[in-house]
Amino acid sequence: MHSVRQFELIRALARHRHFGRAAAELGVSQPALTRSLQHIEDDLGVRLFDRDGTVSPTLFGDVLLSRGEQVISSFADAMREIALLKGLDFGDLTIAAGPYPTAISIQKAIGELVTQHPRLVIQLRVKNWPDVVADVVSGAADVGVADISEAAGRPELETEILRRSPLSFFCRAGHPLLRRDPLTLRDLTDFPWVGPSLPARMRAGIPDEDKPFGVHDARNDRFQPRVLVETFSAARDIVKAGDGLSAAFPAQIAGELANGTLALVPLNLPWLEINYGFITRRGRSLSPAAIAFRDVLKTVETGIGGSHHDAEP
Repeated sequence: MHSVRQFELIRALARHRHFGRAAAELGVSQPALTRSLQHIEDDLGVRLFDRDGTVSPTLFGDVLLSRGEQVISSFADAMREIALLKGLDFGDLTIAAGPYPTAISIQKAIGELVTQHPRLVIQLRVKNWPDVVADVVSGAADVGVADISEAAGRPELETEILRRSPLSFFCRAGHPLLRRDPLTLRDLTDFPWVGPSLPARMRAGIPDEDKPFGVHDARNDRFQPRVLVETFSAARDIVKAGDGLSAAFPAQIAGELANGTLALVPLNLPWLEINYGFITRRGRSLSPAAIAFRDVLKTVETGIGGSHHDAEP
């Protein structure tokens, strides 16, 4: 093989075990993919895939896949070093972020960043916080912004706190829960919760019961809301449409609270808080674009206020 593109073809075919799906991922026609594979095999003088009803790598294909990943990784590192040298005028930046920081400050920060540096190419991936951590570890994201309570204990990661603020449950106006007095946490468990997966630090505050509010994953010792979403706007709109409950930093729903479409649930739960910050890979230099994003986001967060972190020395 003579190019990274050829290896990407081999890798896609090994992942999908299907010519049509691999071709779709690569953006080529199936006949073109078949011809390209034949050319690679002819060039190497070995068969890389068996095609006897199923598509699977041969021993030669397995060797190429194992060695080729190192080549791809080295190539990606080389491209990244070039991007670092090019700076902000032509830089790329991939951000993986949780639903709450995205809604609270990241979208605004990106808007300000591209105004200052209009030639930047930015990709924002909004995900559940465990997937943010995974993207940073794998190098798929330059920087993550998500819950840091567990990431902070991982030696391969560096974290920097941005916001630690209490959250409040909210519901649609006229929700039956608002007619209960007094309210307890067990009242809230009678209704489906809507949101991202909860960090392990919240696990102790949540009843271990089989009720509509969510599902306990005993294997991973995690709680998952009954309706799992990856954006805050999705959680908000689902709550508006039914009897689901979600949680918010009050500024996130200020407009809906003002116009009466949403209401805060009058129950204070000390364990219910956001605790998010920057997550980066230890030992990996930040690009100029990532540094600029970090600085802009800090400024935006300071302007929002309402964080316990603001009061720390």
